[in-house]
Amino acid sequence: MEYMALDASPLLAASASGLRPLARHVAQAFRTPSPQLVARALAVGNERFEVGRVHSGGAWTDDGLRLEIGSGLDPGLRSALRTRFEWYICRGAFFHTDAHYSDVLFGVWYLSGPPVDIVFGRAGLRLSADPGTLAVFDPFEVHGVLRRDAAAYRADDYVNAETSVFAGFEVDLVEPVRERFGIAGLPADARVVSSATRVSATTGQFE
Repeated sequence: MEYMALDASPLLAASASGLRPLARHVAQAFRTPSPQLVARALAVGNERFEVGRVHSGGAWTDDGLRLEIGSGLDPGLRSALRTRFEWYICRGAFFHTDAHYSDVLFGVWYLSGPPVDIVFGRAGLRLSADPGTLAVFDPFEVHGVLRRDAAAYRADDYVNAETSVFAGFEVDLVEPVRERFGIAGLPADARVVSSATRVSATTGQFE
């Protein structure tokens, strides 16, 4: 896996379980999905979903999928991979956080759709994503799914866009994962981010 530093000020995540620092890194890898999984993804994404929002296609547990995803992760992440998975479908995704995932890192495996960028707007970091791309990041970090090389989210860009289908997964914040992603310390002057924090859907900056 490749680990990329987020060049942005430190943040604190606030949830029901308390405060914790946000991850200082994002991870990316590539693993070609099986034809059977791609066929399932195509069946899930065959509807025309609302532009800009990430829609759930349902959650499930799957030992085979856990093995597939785990083979693309470093050992420390693989052992912390949870058994629950969820389909995520979008035609572009405006900038947002997923602060309801309070005590995990969030991962996506891109299974079907056009070339896109997963963009971390606050940090100015973008990951080029094609089917097969795996990404793991902090759900409290601002992110969006934009067309390749787009500087900002604009709904009109996705009116005729193909559907992107991801398998979403979660990684427990065990100590080896915390160390690898730089989740440590409680900076006294850090901004606190919660599910109530407002984010610009267009730019990914805090409002």
